[in-house]
Amino acid sequence: MKLKGLLFDMDGTLVDNLAYHFMAFDAYAEREGFTLLEPVSLRINGMHSNDIFPLLLGDEVVAQYGLDRLNREKEEVYRDMYRPKIAPIAGVIELLKEAKKAGVKCAIGSSGCRENVEMIIEGLGIAELIDGSISGSDVTHGKPHPEIFTKAHEALGLKAEECIVVEDAVNGIVSGVRAGCKCLAVTTTATAEELTEAGASLCVEDYSTVTIEQLNELLK
Repeated sequence: MKLKGLLFDMDGTLVDNLAYHFMAFDAYAEREGFTLLEPVSLRINGMHSNDIFPLLLGDEVVAQYGLDRLNREKEEVYRDMYRPKIAPIAGVIELLKEAKKAGVKCAIGSSGCRENVEMIIEGLGIAELIDGSISGSDVTHGKPHPEIFTKAHEALGLKAEECIVVEDAVNGIVSGVRAGCKCLAVTTTATAEELTEAGASLCVEDYSTVTIEQLNELLK
């Protein structure tokens, strides 16, 4: 089977930005006077914010404020914090360019909202290298449900077995496996052992040594 598509998660995969999401949750909670029910931690990595807010704030606060408002206001705080700091994980731009040259389509499948996805695409200058994107705004179920990556490969007009999911989170690897894809993991937020146990076929620290030829081997 020849590689035809790469399905990239975004946070922690294209950019190493998880700390800014954590800071934004804390800053937003402090601004609004919320008491967090548990510390913001890697437990939430890869989850949809609709699933995160009940964990952190409880059902009563969620019912009072509404998920739409909580999501919108927290993500505004995040974007204000991270927009001046946007930077790619080492080697990812080169991998995207190599994929384009090889005729391999690339999509983003992120739990983040549409505005966040567009900010990262613009900030990295990769619009011409991305053939499609699915955001948390486009799905009903967050990771580890496979919906995001299923919609991503369908958006490219490809079959799951023709694609490799690229992820940093255990929830994301599980999502990719459930969608029927092989998975490449980058160890920005989890260990190689954790990601391999979740189903990753290959783990790397960054993309500096990753090639399309190498990824083709994963599908053989």
